[in-house]
Amino acid sequence: MLVADEKAKDEAMMAKIQSGQKLESLDEVTGEYKESLLKLMIAQADSELAGAYGYVPWIQGAPTMAERLAMANIVKDEIRHARAMYDLLDRVGIDTDKLIANDMEHRMKVFYEPIKTWADLVMFNFLMDRAAGHQLRDAAECSWGPWSRAMVQIEKEEWMHVRHGEHWVKKLAQSPDTLHEIQGALDFWFPKVNRVFGKGGSRSNQEFQKFRLKQRDNQEVREAWYAEMKPLLESYGLKVPGVDVVEKD
Repeated sequence: MLVADEKAKDEAMMAKIQSGQKLESLDEVTGEYKESLLKLMIAQADSELAGAYGYVPWIQGAPTMAERLAMANIVKDEIRHARAMYDLLDRVGIDTDKLIANDMEHRMKVFYEPIKTWADLVMFNFLMDRAAGHQLRDAAECSWGPWSRAMVQIEKEEWMHVRHGEHWVKKLAQSPDTLHEIQGALDFWFPKVNRVFGKGGSRSNQEFQKFRLKQRDNQEVREAWYAEMKPLLESYGLKVPGVDVVEKD
């Protein structure tokens, strides 16, 4: 009987997903769906928090008072985004205090890299926040209603952060005094941000797409990110590395 109940739940859930309806309660979803959902939401929550931590030193380290205010506002946004994600996780029964205490377990490697200079900071801002924007677009269209709705405002704010990175990368690239430095920052950060999308065609990504927790394969998202930022960087006079094709499992 239990197997039959699970099969019926799976069929009802997949019918909703395939018709474009949002799922609103854990009572509607299977264990596989919940596991996939938590994996993605935990990763995003930690990325928002880790991103804020990386920007904190640049409230003091920014070159002007206006930029100190801008960095303080970006940190505030990222902390608020993290709080929104942890609130979503609270609502599905996750002990978020424990999760935050052990957050290093979920952290992407890119967040371990030191941000040593203002050029590093704005290039990371340019590349990583743009990458996050593409991934948030998938989340905003996902099948889990509470997450989808929360992403709408977060996505808007992340694109505001992207504009900040664009302004400064362009400014540093157009000065002969800082062109070499910003090119060095691009060479350093590009391969690291390129890897945050994960492998194309992976089994886990196929599962995410089946449940419409992601809309695109990792490689599709990577290529969309690359197609958007490459012409911008080249228009600033910077040399952009080729995008890696990460092989399937």
